[in-house]
Order: sequence, then structure tokens, then C-alpha cells
Amino acid sequence: MPQPKIGLALSGGGARGFAHIGILKALQNAGIHIDCISGTSMGGLIAAAFACGIPLETIEQKALQLSHMRELVKLVDVSRQRRGLLEGSRVRDFLVDLFLDRSFETLKIPLAMPAVDLVRAQEVVFTSGMVLPAVLATSAVPALFQPIELNGQRLVDGGVLNNLPVDLARRLGADRIIAVDVQFDPAAEKPWQDQPPGDRFPFPAPSFFLDFYRAELIMIAEITRMRLNACPPDLLLRPSIPTSITMFLGFTRIPEIIAAGEHCAIEAMPSIIRLLQAEEIQPSSQNHC
Repeated sequence: MPQPKIGLALSGGGARGFAHIGILKALQNAGIHIDCISGTSMGGLIAAAFACGIPLETIEQKALQLSHMRELVKLVDVSRQRRGLLEGSRVRDFLVDLFLDRSFETLKIPLAMPAVDLVRAQEVVFTSGMVLPAVLATSAVPALFQPIELNGQRLVDGGVLNNLPVDLARRLGADRIIAVDVQFDPAAEKPWQDQPPGDRFPFPAPSFFLDFYRAELIMIAEITRMRLNACPPDLLLRPSIPTSITMFLGFTRIPEIIAAGEHCAIEAMPSIIRLLQAEEIQPSSQNHC
């Protein structure tokens, strides 16, 4: 029998998105080949690195580099234009080593990443052209980073409209889709202002920014639920990441986050194998692991 084309969809989630590395490690160790991949924000960054054919060991090494606070601080450049708290140029310099001169047309497997154009108020999907601008656009968190100006578009994080791009993996031709959602549910979290001092936002931010960003997370969670109902994956994985690890408060715990993703995929491996062997697509199932 012809093998089904396997697609992987990776969600945004800031530091929690490093769990995707663990997911990919477990799939690779099990000999499961991914035929196409989609990702948003941090999920887009890791999806792009994987699609470029960069070894997972190298991707993990780059991630672990950020677990040291002195390395993380090097990426912080306060914006003077007030279009975002951070300029983002240092993040771009960090990513150049991975994606410079890489184009979608030369990738090892097909890749799709969403961003949102503030000018036309619509989703923009990257499947061609240079990879670096697409990675910067899909991860340009509103109010944190400045929008990416590209071809007359003012682009921000794809998670605003499509934080778990299952539909994009389907557009790439996937017969079976494994989706990985690492975003936490804001309904289960305390606002940053109400948390103990050690668990608050990692750098000084005005209260209005924290309120704005919590509102955005609430909207993203609800939009994701609606999109999953409209276009469900064949298998949905939700790694068990401690709630104390948030989008921004988690970079020093990257090894733990990666391990959570790997454990989740290993626990779900029987379901993954059944999915790949099924002659017909079964109703979508979820694994909280």
C-alpha cells in the first residue's frame, strides 16, 4: 500500500515552543518521516530549521545556548521607535546563521508559515521566497517586536489569527496531520501582575502592555479552538509543560521543555503508529502527555 503523506503542524508558544524539538527527536528516533511541515511563531522557527535540513542536534544546541541568561540578554535591544518594546535586530542577527541564503525552493521538505498583515488585516502565508524574512514575520510578537515591513505589508506574529496551522499542513498535501499545541490556556493562568515577583515578566514592562498581551492570549486561545473545530488534525498532542513555564518565563528551563516534548511523543507513539497504518482517516484524537 502507498504510504500516507505525513504533515506536522507546530504551534506558537514562546519558550514553551522548544518542546517541538523534543517531539521531532522522538519522531526521528522512531524512524517516522515527516513529508511536510507548518509552524507559527516559535513553532515556525523550529519548523523552518527542520525543513532546511539542519540536524536536530544543531537545532537543540542553538536552543540550549539561549538557556543561559547571559546569552538571552544579548538578544534584548530596546526599541527607540516605540513600535515594539524590542527592536529585534539582535534576534535577526542570531537567526542569520541558520537561515541566511535559505529559500523555500531549496528546502528538504515543503514548509508553510503564517503571518498577519496589519495593513490589509489578513493572514499572509509564506511558502516561497527567502526563509529568514518569513521566520521574522511569523514570530514578530505584537507590541514586543516591531512589525516586519515586507513588500508593502506590515507583518506581525501569525499566531494572531493562526497559532496552530493545521490547515496549512493540509494545503501542503498532507494525508495525515499530527498537530502539537504548546500554548497554555490563559484561563488557567494568573495574570503576570498577580504572580510572585520571581515569576513575573522577565524584563520591565508597563502594566498596560501586560494587560494588552493577556487579552491577546485569550483571543488566540479562542481562535485556536474555533480553527481546530473547523479543521481538526488527525492527532493532537499537548505536551505536559509546567504552568510556571510561560511564553517568556521559560528560557532558562529549555532542557526541561525539550524533554517534555520528547516524553509526549514517546507516550503517544502507539497512537502515531496506528495513525500511519490506518487505511482510512479516523476521527481526530488528542493526547495530553
